[in-house]
Amino acid sequence: MPKQTTLGDNAEIYQPRKELTEKEKLRDMPFKKRVAYLWEYYRLHAFIAIAAIAFVSYIIYGIVTPDVVTKFYAAIVNSPIDPKEFDTVKTDFEKQLQLDPKTEDVMLNSNFYFQSPEDNMQMQQALVTYIATGQVDVIIAPESYIQNYASKGFLCKLSDQLPTDLYSSLTNDFYLSSTEDDPEKNVYGIYMKNSDLYKNHDNSKDPYVLGILANTKHTDNSIEFIHYLFKSQINGQTK
Repeated sequence: MPKQTTLGDNAEIYQPRKELTEKEKLRDMPFKKRVAYLWEYYRLHAFIAIAAIAFVSYIIYGIVTPDVVTKFYAAIVNSPIDPKEFDTVKTDFEKQLQLDPKTEDVMLNSNFYFQSPEDNMQMQQALVTYIATGQVDVIIAPESYIQNYASKGFLCKLSDQLPTDLYSSLTNDFYLSSTEDDPEKNVYGIYMKNSDLYKNHDNSKDPYVLGILANTKHTDNSIEFIHYLFKSQINGQTK
């Protein structure tokens, strides 16, 4: 015998339950619950989408953005000069070389500091790696460090590189050294005490010296850098 009930056959509990769509669920939720719902159920999808967009954007940026080529690299050891001053030198020298700032630049790396034995080992290994791979064109360092690089044949003989007029104008500033392969002393560097950059930072006990690396890829720009650093002295002699 059917169970007696006060509900009619058309009562809501007897109707088939309709599954709500995501849109309908969200429409009926208060704002705070809607946000919490979206975060709970869609955050993973959002992270994946953002990561995918970022990756694709990075690839596209790398394709459409030209690589910047370093046209001159100077390694400066134990620099006494404010890094901001090097920023000014970098900008001025890039203009002097007439580089395209979108694709070419100058690097003046004054982050090489040799102090403790540990620093000496790590920093010198890093610097030697830069030199060995041909990234460094010019090195500026205290004479005690330049002596090591010159004696081991890391630096080029400046009498073979500098134009006659520049060579003659810097005669009194030359640093002389012999090498392991050549006992005769030759010009392998230039003392920086009379340069526009170092004239106020002279260290008479261990003066700074500039040398051009034997494996430089930018000989002309290295010579132009010497012109730039000593322009006051050179111009004074030519007047």
